[in-house]
Amino acid sequence: MKEKKDLLKNKIARNPGMDVRQFQTQIETWKRLLNSRMEENVLLKIQISDILRDNYDQNSLEEIEEFQTRFIREDELINTLRRGVNDLDNLLYGKLFESVKMEKSFDTKMQNLRKDIANSTVRFRILKSTFNDFKHKQI
Repeated sequence: MKEKKDLLKNKIARNPGMDVRQFQTQIETWKRLLNSRMEENVLLKIQISDILRDNYDQNSLEEIEEFQTRFIREDELINTLRRGVNDLDNLLYGKLFESVKMEKSFDTKMQNLRKDIANSTVRFRILKSTFNDFKHKQI
């Protein structure tokens, strides 16, 4: 663990701008991804409305409600992830790398957010696929 810390300190000390730019790029990529996901989720909720407006199978109402609930939860997750990304962004621009403790904290937050976003991306893809299968059964 100490070796990793020393390596990170040396890497930042040798070329601090490079790592900061990489972090900035990652953060901006996450912002775009989450904005895109929010837009997709809005479209999925609109499709739920369309299904309800059209002549849908009354036996599917529970399933429709479940999708609606899952889309609402997705909004909440996206907002939570956005807050995490914004927190990292603020740390990055707040002269983060002035202390080793802050470096470690930032690195840990980056890793956790990277994992959370990757997991949420997989879950969202599954949700969209399941919903698309459901829609095709309704037609």
